[in-house]
Amino acid sequence: MQRKMGWVLFALLLLAGMPLLCSRSTQAASTAVTVTPSQSDGTVAVTVSDAELKGKEISVICYAPGVSGAYNDLAGNKEAIVYLNQYTINGTLSFNFKVKKQLVPGVYTLVVTSEKGQAASQFRFIPEDKPAPVQTAAPGGNTANPPLSDKSVKAKKKVLPAPKSVKAKSSSRKKIKVTWKKVKGAKGYQIAAATKKKGKYKVKLTVKGGSKKKATLKKMKSGKVYYIKVRAYQLTGKKKTAGKYSKIAKVKVR
Repeated sequence: MQRKMGWVLFALLLLAGMPLLCSRSTQAASTAVTVTPSQSDGTVAVTVSDAELKGKEISVICYAPGVSGAYNDLAGNKEAIVYLNQYTINGTLSFNFKVKKQLVPGVYTLVVTSEKGQAASQFRFIPEDKPAPVQTAAPGGNTANPPLSDKSVKAKKKVLPAPKSVKAKSSSRKKIKVTWKKVKGAKGYQIAAATKKKGKYKVKLTVKGGSKKKATLKKMKSGKVYYIKVRAYQLTGKKKTAGKYSKIAKVKVR
């Protein structure tokens, strides 16, 4: 009954838009958090170890990619919350939960807060280019700012949509002129081609600049039919993160 009442209070504070953890201590905690995500069913296995927290309550919040600012700002990060609960820890606590929303690529953040401070762990469900290992953060003492840098969270934005109105035309010998509508947030575009509609597409040209709307493929085979599609990309440092491919355009080369 006591635990149930604690959860009710927890939910009421969230709905009221109040920062839940503002009265917590800001000193560093020794809480160790281990996170193991399962992409197959969207569940997360969590182990929290801290002998000094025996009989104490902790709060657990899981954020989807896109969280920003202070982790205890529940009102500001409401849309990114995929799980929250309270538990009583007796030295070691193990539990599983299922993410409430559809899994998306990017960095998820699990935040555990006790009377001693706050610990955050970051992990992925869906790899993007290369799988990222599960990272366990040492707890941070400042609840006004995230214990971990969230640059990676901000950098891994949603996947760019497919360019629209893609057209391909062979205006001269061995050349294909490709046009499209620009995509908001793009840093450039990649043009891929194949000789079969359901064949293997290969990127033939990378166009730098999000405002670009056309490009020309050269040294194509005369008399050959090509299938063309375009995708936008964004940059994280020097690394390209590609968006969705457009609909296919068919063209015969002069």
